[in-house]
Amino acid sequence: MQAFFRNQTSVGKVLDVGAQYCPYYPLFEDKCESYSSMDLVDTPLVDIACNAEDMPVEDASFDLVLCTQVLEHCLHPQKIIDECFRVLKPGGSLIVTVPSIYPVHGYPADNWRFMPDGLRYLLRAFTTVEVQGELDFPESLCNVICLYGHVITGRMGRVGKMVNPVWDCMMNVCARILSMAFTPFARTTFTAFTVNLWAMARK
Repeated sequence: MQAFFRNQTSVGKVLDVGAQYCPYYPLFEDKCESYSSMDLVDTPLVDIACNAEDMPVEDASFDLVLCTQVLEHCLHPQKIIDECFRVLKPGGSLIVTVPSIYPVHGYPADNWRFMPDGLRYLLRAFTTVEVQGELDFPESLCNVICLYGHVITGRMGRVGKMVNPVWDCMMNVCARILSMAFTPFARTTFTAFTVNLWAMARK
């Protein structure tokens, strides 16, 4: 996300679907014409409180729509994608991120995991679609092992809380070493085994 916005000079009008705490806004606040945050839960940071399956937004209103880590929590992912398509201007872009291999994390529920082909199918109405893995194979493997470790340390009380930082550090070091070793054999955007998927779709 940082690399994407670093390379942009202007992003126009932005809609952040499922914004919650608006974590990405600082990356482009000086590059956008306007910013609107949308979430199911109404908070002081949310401009539009609604279910993203039925957005109270006019057609072709935004140049860029962000939908990050949202689709796994809804009942009808296609409806949200269709709404994102509707509110985008012709030539506008949608950035979607979704988990591919990740533990259950409810808010308000956790319903789906996505594969590259399935994500491309959801985005089939768009003119161009690019899907990438956000972590390569070694990084994803170490991340999964790390998360499984948390299942064990989570039952160890205070000891587990002390062990977690050491465990996380070990897995990060292993991921870095393995990634460097695998780089000649696998692209960094390897999608067959990745924790998270990133997609850029243009209307």
